[in-house]
Order: sequence, then C-alpha cells, then structure tokens
Amino acid sequence: MPAEDQQARPLKIHYQRGDEEFAPPVFKPRPSKRSNKCPVYVLAAVVALSAVALVFSLIVLRPNDPEFALSEVSVKSLNYTSDYPSTWLDATLAARATIGNTNFGWFEFEKSNLTVTYNGTMVGEEELDGGTVGLKGTKYMDVTVGVRSSRISDLRNLSSDMSDNVLELTSSAQLRGRVHLIKIVKRSLTSVMNCTMSIDLSNRRVQNLICT
Repeated sequence: MPAEDQQARPLKIHYQRGDEEFAPPVFKPRPSKRSNKCPVYVLAAVVALSAVALVFSLIVLRPNDPEFALSEVSVKSLNYTSDYPSTWLDATLAARATIGNTNFGWFEFEKSNLTVTYNGTMVGEEELDGGTVGLKGTKYMDVTVGVRSSRISDLRNLSSDMSDNVLELTSSAQLRGRVHLIKIVKRSLTSVMNCTMSIDLSNRRVQNLICT
C-alpha cells in the first residue's frame, strides 16, 4: 500500500466503558417519617383516654348525697288551749317530703322516721316508707304527723308562744340508702334533713318553712 494512503487514513481510537455506565440506577429508600411519629400518636391516644376516664370517674362514678327536704307543710287540724297551767296542744300536720337524686344511677333508700320537736322536745313522729328514686329523678312522699304537747314538761313557754299565736317547730329526718351506678358500683349514702317552720295559730297556716 502506498505510504500516502496510510497517512491519509485517520486513526480509530476505541474507548472501553466501565461497568458503572451500564449498571441500572440504584434508588436509596428515604427514612420513613411515619415510623417516627407512631409513638407520638400512641402517647396522645393514651393521654386522651386517661382524660376521658378521669372525667367519667369524677362525674358519673362520683356519688352525691340525695336532696332531702320538706317542700310543703299544712295544718290539717288544730286544737289547743293557751291558758296556763292547763295548756295543751293537739294538731295534725300534712307534709310532703321531696327526695331528689342527682346521681347517674338509681337510689334505693330504707325506712326512716320523721320527727317534730318543740324547744328540743319531740312532740310528733311518723314513719317514712322506703323506696327507690330513678336516675336524675325526684320522688314525693306524703306523710301525716300528729303533734301533741303531752311530752312537754315545761308548759310555761308553750303557753307564752300560744298567747302570741305563733308556734315554732323543727322537723328532722335521716335518709339512708345505696346508689347503683352503671349496674356495677354500689355506694352507701346518707342525707340529713332539718327544717324549721312557724305555725300561725290564728290563721292555722304554716309559714317560714326553711330546710337545710
């Protein structure tokens, strides 16, 4: 071959590619953010459930003593003599007792006694029947109490009060029972009633009825 043809041909240079140029791209997984937040979500759920349980125990499972009072008292009959020393009193009072249950469960109460006193001396007593009061309910009980002066040893004060046509009496009772909460929890409760009243002898009416 002539020397001119060999000089005219360009030299071919072959490059060898590395394996990296033919290898498929490798994707590196990013760290998941959800896995880091799972403990936070669990902790928040536990705190929320604890708060709900606390509110439930404070409101629903916390027993409250029932409200016990006399809502009405009237004079059914009245006979008396204010002249000393032959002072005497024979009266009949018609009263309505109110039992209010503020609990989230029904209240079951036992029999009790309603007493009427004058200057610390019991002048009348009557039994109150037992029963039940529903959830957040109210029960009314009508009772008739006889008031007699036979137990009063000092009739001077009674004679003086009768001469003023005003007789101050006090009525009290103690209510005992159990409240049933969500059919599982049973708690014993006691409620005490103390009421004061004034009887206008001239008008045969009960005034200033106050219960605590």
